[in-house]
Amino acid sequence: MSEIRLKLTDWLYNAGIVGLVNILQHAKEEINFNGQEIIINTEAFENFEEKYFRYFVDTYEKSLSWYKIVSFKNFIIKHQEENFNDFNEKSFETLNKYVGSGSKSGTLKYFLRSNSYKAAYKLIQDKFDIIQAEKELNQIKLKKNEAFKVEEAKELCSKITEIIKYCNNPQAKKYLAGKNVVYTIIKNAWNGVAFLNPQTKIPDMYADYKEYFVDKTKEYLKVVTYKYDCFTCNSKIKDMSNDLSFLNMTGFDTSRKPSHVWNFINDIAICPVCKLIYSCIPAGFTYVYGNGIFINENHNVKRAVEINYRIKNDILNNDESKGIYNAFGYMIKALHESINENKKYELADIQVVRYEEEKYKFNLLSKNVLKVIFESKDELNSLIKTGFQEINTYFRIYDEVMKKLLNNENLFLLIHKTIVVKISKPKDARYNEGHIKNLLKINTRFLKGVGYMQGTEKDIIKTANVAGYYLKEAYKSKKSENKLSGISYRLLNALKTNNKNMFMDTVLNCYLYTGKIIPMFITDCLRDDAVFKTLGYAFVSGLIDGKKNETISGGEN
Repeated sequence: MSEIRLKLTDWLYNAGIVGLVNILQHAKEEINFNGQEIIINTEAFENFEEKYFRYFVDTYEKSLSWYKIVSFKNFIIKHQEENFNDFNEKSFETLNKYVGSGSKSGTLKYFLRSNSYKAAYKLIQDKFDIIQAEKELNQIKLKKNEAFKVEEAKELCSKITEIIKYCNNPQAKKYLAGKNVVYTIIKNAWNGVAFLNPQTKIPDMYADYKEYFVDKTKEYLKVVTYKYDCFTCNSKIKDMSNDLSFLNMTGFDTSRKPSHVWNFINDIAICPVCKLIYSCIPAGFTYVYGNGIFINENHNVKRAVEINYRIKNDILNNDESKGIYNAFGYMIKALHESINENKKYELADIQVVRYEEEKYKFNLLSKNVLKVIFESKDELNSLIKTGFQEINTYFRIYDEVMKKLLNNENLFLLIHKTIVVKISKPKDARYNEGHIKNLLKINTRFLKGVGYMQGTEKDIIKTANVAGYYLKEAYKSKKSENKLSGISYRLLNALKTNNKNMFMDTVLNCYLYTGKIIPMFITDCLRDDAVFKTLGYAFVSGLIDGKKNETISGGEN
């Protein structure tokens, strides 16, 4: 029995190591953790191709088209047990929608006709003719005003049951679900080799992966007297044939683009062990709706595995996860759990790697931003379902907030936009004044973390917001509420251009017009730019959509 040692290096290799650990731990293999490195017995690579696919299938099972097919059996069993007595028009529509026409994605016939499924059928040893079964499977067509017949529904359910039975046998699951993870998960990280090579001559993706990655690794581990050095781990390699061209957005074809390397002579090649590790990158990332996330904790392998596991587990087991930015809530939770377990971790910034639109994006999550997001979890949760329409694009406010915080940007431009949309196109604004106040609270925490707004009182946002509300009520009492829109635009222009004189002139004229006493907080606007903008936007949001709050002293003067 021999062993190999693998050490953390750059983010991409680290994602591969975390993925390798995930795969082996899922297969109940023993791994020894030693700080920045892991020690693995080479016996763990026996049947590694099976372990590799089993991890992806088990982890992402409920998101696969295979699962969408077989899980429909619950619908059929329920109605069969009740002898279809409760089978109504809604049930009929559900049944027909599930079957589909073959051209609409996400339906049974569409899945069964797909090229990936047809390729998998050849690998499944079953006498059932699934291709013919799909041809004989059709929606129940009704004429205008014609009621559905239960007997036809029973017959259709019987045909579907046979198809589900076929898809649910272990070998069918192995290949059909395996094809699913190839094109929805694995392909996000690498492409063009093994089973993702369009010209591959091995139809079985398990055998293809074994020959291309696993067998070459085993063969390599038997010999150590080679000439060249691996670009990643510095181990000796035989030649320069193994490059990084198979990695998405990272490698390049050294035979076609030698200009990428010094003096047009390629010196970038890796050993088979590193290539196997890079093939595990998809297991290190967490993917949802084609987007991915990975936390590059490069101080300790075990902690890196735990943080990314917590994120993956929370995301994949939460039905509310509609996009990758929702994943940041789980990311913050996982990071704080890790921080509580190891105080030394607080000293380091955290690299967040995102995979979006087939590109990698990077952020350094500073201690300040991490603290802001964690302390603002209630405000952030309130923003998850908010957004606004601009031309033909819908912007989710939660997403926009997370983007700016991850880039260490304040939220003033976003706050300005939300108020402008609220005034100009209220029908396109799916949020209220309370959500704008939450944006201001999050932004205030961020600004304080980077040294601004020190010494300001706790409730300045509420104070300014309520003052705006009472000014609005004063205009209503004078039957002049039609003037509020123009006033709000002038105030917003002053805030955007950081023109304190324009802002103060407009506010003073408003209070002179209404005969109300000017609130004390107005003088705070002159203190510094951050306080000016925070109070100003809070005041304007109250002016356009504020709510009464009797607890604010002096508010009714």
